[in-house]
Amino acid sequence: MNKNVALTSLAWGLFFILIGVSLVAAYYNAKNVAPYFAIGVGIILIGLNLSRKGLGMRLSIFGLFIGILAICLGGTVFLGLPLWPWGYSMIIVLIGLFVIAEAAESLGKRKANQ
Repeated sequence: MNKNVALTSLAWGLFFILIGVSLVAAYYNAKNVAPYFAIGVGIILIGLNLSRKGLGMRLSIFGLFIGILAICLGGTVFLGLPLWPWGYSMIIVLIGLFVIAEAAESLGKRKANQ
C-alpha cells in the first residue's frame, strides 16, 4: 500500500469515527454537535494535507480549502455569529465534491500511464 492510499484510508477512518462520536454525543447531550463535527472535519482534512506535505507528497489544495472552510464555519458558532442554515449542508456537499475530484484525478493519472 502506498503512502497516499494509507493516509487517505486513515483520514476516512477518522471521519467515520467522528460521525459515530457525533451521533452518540447528539443523542446523549441533546444539543447541536454540527459545529464540533465541522471543526473535526476541518482538522482531519488539514491534518491529511500536513501529513502529505511532511512526507514530500503533493498537497490537495481543494481538500485544504474545504478543511479551512469547515473550521471557519464550525468556529462561527463559538464566536456567537449565526451560521446560515445551509452552512453544514454545504460542508457535506463539498466533501462529496472533494472525493469525486480526487477519484477523477486518480483515474486521469492511470489513463495517462497506460
